Amino acid sequence: TIALRSKILTMYGVPAHEAAVPHAVAGKGVGGKGAAPMMALMDMMQQSWNGGAATPAKGDPSDFKGKLNQMIAKRANRSLVKGELLYTVMEDPSGKGFSCSLANPELLSQEYYSTEVGASKRAAEHSAAKAALEAEFPELATPALAPQAGKKRKAAPIAAAPEPRQDPKSQLMHSAQCLLGRSITKADVVYEMREFDQGGVTRYQVAISLPAYDPQTVHHGADAENKKQAEHNAAEVAVTALAAAVAPLEEERRAKKARLSQEKLAAFRAKKAAAGEAL
Repeated sequence: TIALRSKILTMYGVPAHEAAVPHAVAGKGVGGKGAAPMMALMDMMQQSWNGGAATPAKGDPSDFKGKLNQMIAKRANRSLVKGELLYTVMEDPSGKGFSCSLANPELLSQEYYSTEVGASKRAAEHSAAKAALEAEFPELATPALAPQAGKKRKAAPIAAAPEPRQDPKSQLMHSAQCLLGRSITKADVVYEMREFDQGGVTRYQVAISLPAYDPQTVHHGADAENKKQAEHNAAEVAVTALAAAVAPLEEERRAKKARLSQEKLAAFRAKKAAAGEAL
């Protein structure tokens, strides 16, 4: 039975050395306490489907999507319809993972983006949900410094929470998506890295192009001491340059999302009303 499980895992793309059930688990057998091997099997299959990253369990502090759903439902005083919070996952131009945008004009004050590249699509969704949580519900943020035992601290003046700064690379991906009217791929936003020496110090500069939108234009960012900052600098330049073209498309996109959200909500209420009449 254990061998069969290993074969199934291998069929789903799990490497052979990971598909093998640990001896400590396999030794428990399949009777009585056989739930342990089965749970190990399910965990490994789930991690395989999520790109190697485990899905946060409900109630886990890292389950930002679940917490966001809970807080929005509480604020709206109603249950959320499945898919009402629209997560759009895109392959990051770096090719190292995924980025995600999150929107709902009725329930969220703005559109949010993942603040870091996710190793899996699910991780990118949780990153976008985290950004939304921090902006929409700042009271959930953990204080940077907690009062020490036996010492009193003066209450700090209450100030409006600053709007979180979105990752410029994620902003550029969103801009490209608006301009092209579809989900983007790695080939749609091209990063070209140039490395050079300046006074014995290695510097980096990035040029960005959007071949499918405007193959003639290249956006050059300021040079930086590391590759990540160089990419961010170039992305900021590109986002600024494309802002005028993106603005009307973004407004049209928001209006469409608002209409779809209203339609889903109306369908949900009609279904709920019909269920009440049937009772």
